[in-house]
Amino acid sequence: MNGMNHWRRMVFASCALAFAVYNASFGQPAHVPDYDRDKFGGWTDNDYDCRNTRHELLADLSTLPVTYSEDGCRVERGRWYDPYTGIIFVDASDLDIDHIVPLHWAWRHGAWRWTEDLLIEFANNPINLFAVDDGTNQAKGADGPLSWLPPNEHFQCQYVLRFWRVILSYGLDVDPAERVALIEQQDQLCQ
Repeated sequence: MNGMNHWRRMVFASCALAFAVYNASFGQPAHVPDYDRDKFGGWTDNDYDCRNTRHELLADLSTLPVTYSEDGCRVERGRWYDPYTGIIFVDASDLDIDHIVPLHWAWRHGAWRWTEDLLIEFANNPINLFAVDDGTNQAKGADGPLSWLPPNEHFQCQYVLRFWRVILSYGLDVDPAERVALIEQQDQLCQ
């Protein structure tokens, strides 16, 4: 009987270890630390020209020359096409810079393990940013494409493809069921 109990403990320990390894490989830790937006830092000014990521992106995405604030640090006016809504904007104050893969979504999918530098890089990487209608961005919140898609149906395929590009570029964790659902969604939207 003693040998049988030892064998059962070994099997149980092996199963527990396999389960832990399986979950760790798909980003399902026993406890994800609480999300803290501040860990991603704010908009950076990497070239020290007084224009942070928001204003650099607004200047880059405008289809007309932009108007800057008196000090030259902030973009105030230009012409932007919002791919989420299909609407043209001319006042920068009407736009948010959206993280295609939301910071909170990324945190829950493995970013909580990253260094401070990588968190800040992710939050400021233009590959993960769009200038969009502020109300639409706020409606999106921290949702991924399984819960939220841009109202502009003509952009939904590009949105999910960009979302995939970002999560693959940063090695974010996607559990098997979510991966299948995301692939099915991509296939449906990108026919």
